[in-house]
Amino acid sequence: MKVELTDDEVTTILVALDGYGAQKRIEWLDSRDDEDLTAAGSTEWCWQKLFGVQQQFRNSIADAVGEGEQPDNQSTASIDPFTLPTWTD
Repeated sequence: MKVELTDDEVTTILVALDGYGAQKRIEWLDSRDDEDLTAAGSTEWCWQKLFGVQQQFRNSIADAVGEGEQPDNQSTASIDPFTLPTWTD
């Protein structure tokens, strides 16, 4: 099955999974029910899978737009604010 989600939708799901997993761990502290720990562990597994996919997506976007690439000569440009042109009337 293939599901297409936007970056924002994946982020929303990650936040929800994080909250659900935290709640299951809190419930386990009271109940000591292994099902709560199993649910928390499954939630963490899902979170890790989605986070990995989201990072791959973000890296592919960054690669596509050339983010982080350095010019061949490795020079850095800087602007001296005192040499900017001024306009006088």
